[in-house]
Amino acid sequence: MPYRALYRQWRPKDFSHVVGQKAIIETLRNQVIHDRIAHAYLFCGSRGTGKTSTAKILAKAINCEHPVNGDPCGECSNCQRMDHEESLDIIEIDAASNNGVDEMRDLRDTVKYPPQFGRYKVYIVDEVHMLSSSAFNALLKTLEEPPAHVVFILATTEPQKLPETILSRCQRFDFGRLSTAEITGRLKEASEQSGAVVSDGALMMIARAAEGGMRDALSILDMCLGYGDHIDEPMVRSILGTSDQSFLFDFGKALIDENPPDAFRMIDEMIRDGRDPSVFAREVSRHFRCLLLAKSCPGDITSMLDITEDDAREYAGQASGCTMTRLMKILDLFMSLETEMRFSASPRLALENASLKCCIRTTEADMQALTDRIAELEQKIAQLSEQVRSGISMPASSPAEKPRSAVAAVKAPVPAASVSGSVPAAPVPDSGLAAVWNQLMESYKKNDPGIWSMLNHGKIMDVRDNVFRWQPNSEKDSFFRTALSGEEKKARISNALTELAGRPCVFETAELNNTPSSTGDPDQSYIDSLYQTFGREPVDIVD
Repeated sequence: MPYRALYRQWRPKDFSHVVGQKAIIETLRNQVIHDRIAHAYLFCGSRGTGKTSTAKILAKAINCEHPVNGDPCGECSNCQRMDHEESLDIIEIDAASNNGVDEMRDLRDTVKYPPQFGRYKVYIVDEVHMLSSSAFNALLKTLEEPPAHVVFILATTEPQKLPETILSRCQRFDFGRLSTAEITGRLKEASEQSGAVVSDGALMMIARAAEGGMRDALSILDMCLGYGDHIDEPMVRSILGTSDQSFLFDFGKALIDENPPDAFRMIDEMIRDGRDPSVFAREVSRHFRCLLLAKSCPGDITSMLDITEDDAREYAGQASGCTMTRLMKILDLFMSLETEMRFSASPRLALENASLKCCIRTTEADMQALTDRIAELEQKIAQLSEQVRSGISMPASSPAEKPRSAVAAVKAPVPAASVSGSVPAAPVPDSGLAAVWNQLMESYKKNDPGIWSMLNHGKIMDVRDNVFRWQPNSEKDSFFRTALSGEEKKARISNALTELAGRPCVFETAELNNTPSSTGDPDQSYIDSLYQTFGREPVDIVD
């Protein structure tokens, strides 16, 4: 008798042997028990999750002469025909090969014939999403109102490609990926029955490589059994072309330590060993995912990652030497690399380029540390500015009449703060109120970063008569003066100053040229321009 592949040998014969999919199996079993068979089913899910096997079991159960608790008995003539693939009442159609409208028209003509032996004639259409649009239209009416003796079971890995008219006429069941533990259990049974000795680590490695698909896992085990009867992790690793765990940790260390020579040396070693760069890139992505989870979830990650306690401690140790931002950057680069390498003519070059990008330090590597450093420096500058202002005494200006001409204005300057023509007293620094301003900035930094950021783009020009006059640092910061000149914000800041100072205080904004906000007086604007040209010191006019 010719050899049969492991996945065919271990194809389940009844519902009780299906691994996982508990809710789906219970639903179908109850439908068989209560004879509530639908006319059309749609089984969706990724490869190797049991869609076709479940479809065959359902077809077998509804035609069984003596079902047991919803399962086929396996002994009646109908079950025997199914087991030997001799039943004429079960028709399997590969939609990838029969995707035309002519095949669907032939099917529409044959469904009217009753089954030969069982109660139902079952059509199992695999990869149904491969049907053409015209084929779907030809099938639509038959699928909606088939004869009473016909049951359709459609299976697909891409349900999003099916028309809504098809989806709405079927009972849909979504098959999820199997867990590593479920796959490992079935692999252990298969290896023991075959007489091979397989280590637990090797079984776990095969289960992870299958990525939730039982058929893939059994196929990998089948390859390993062809290699020898004693299977361990190095053997599985050589068959899969994957890297050793220590190699991945060393490569991760090279990227985290920004060490391009070590990274390039390890890539060269991996290529010389005959490993696939695309597989290695996928392994590095998985490795940094584990590091990211170990960094963000410092608790028990063994169940989350299907790893041992020793592996969890090793991941946590490497993750502790790197910031979260840097781990995310490396993971993003390698996730993009997986897609890029599918279309790259030189996968090695793409891998080396991505590794070099990971090793280049940027100012964005730790943005939080940079922000804290800038805030600290700005605070020190503000404190020094207050100390300088509090140690200078400004003389008071003498009153002067409003100038009648530009020449007179140069000889007898009028401070720009004067709007009505009278000259107020010169600013007198108040060290006590300066300390109040520092308290206000500290409070806004913690409780209202938005206001603090705007105020931080300027400084207090002077404090007199309980009035704080603020001006921007430069022309490019004038936007913040406009934002702070609103009545609502001025009143809000004034109230905060009043509360901190214990007496009524007012907040005002000023132009960059050390004058308060413009009042709209054209004469005053002209005088201000002369101040900027000639200065404020009186000059003598010489004929």
